[in-house]
Amino acid sequence: MNSQIILALLSDAGGVGKTTVAVNLAYEWAMRGRSVAILDLDSNHSLESFVGLKAESRSEKTISQIFEREFDGNWQLKQVLASEKIAILQGNSSLTAEKIASRTRREYILSKALQKFPLPHSLVILDCRAGLDLITDNALAASTHILIPLDLGVKAKTVANSIQRILTETENLELNPPPKIIGLLPNHYTKGAAYEEQFLEALGKIASKLDIKLYPPVRRWGYLKNASTLGQALKQTRAGDPLCQIFGEIVDDLEGIEHNG
Repeated sequence: MNSQIILALLSDAGGVGKTTVAVNLAYEWAMRGRSVAILDLDSNHSLESFVGLKAESRSEKTISQIFEREFDGNWQLKQVLASEKIAILQGNSSLTAEKIASRTRREYILSKALQKFPLPHSLVILDCRAGLDLITDNALAASTHILIPLDLGVKAKTVANSIQRILTETENLELNPPPKIIGLLPNHYTKGAAYEEQFLEALGKIASKLDIKLYPPVRRWGYLKNASTLGQALKQTRAGDPLCQIFGEIVDDLEGIEHNG
């Protein structure tokens, strides 16, 4: 039985590559014949910049519409990456935690919207802002699964604390069933750098203790940056690049989840 996956990309820090991961996973998913939507819950416009869209000035054409009481299910999605199977809902800098703080059951607004007006896509990726606030609480409440991109410049203890905060917040939201963390994805890796090798080793121990998968690290790679500059996924510019295999491995796991329901 196939079921929709709602994947939240969560991290305590900004600049860890969540948008890059979102775009490359979406492209890999679409190349396997499946449809995907990316919802931009950040306010920095990095997703639309990545895919070559101009910032949308009309809030009703962005993610902000979802958090309005009058939302009628008219998802303002735009096709991107030259694929009819990939769509995004643009972010908006006016969407803040303060804006929805007065709403009843404010942590569940996105979840209710997705339940009342379900998207037709087999995969929905929530490209989240850094840290935990009311907006990321909405992502947690709506998601079925979580992927945590990590910057190799942080300390291992910080990673463990971040994961624990996510697990604690999931409990506080009383989600049943709770979203499952499918893995940790180290990013900005420099092969051979002693500190980063030690950090990867520490990450492996953390992942093993928590029974969470540790994906191979995404190294600093000029071709990945060049692809994003062109508004493309890496596989569009270098189909045989080894980094594509990492995104492929994550999608393999998502396919398994989809098929197992």
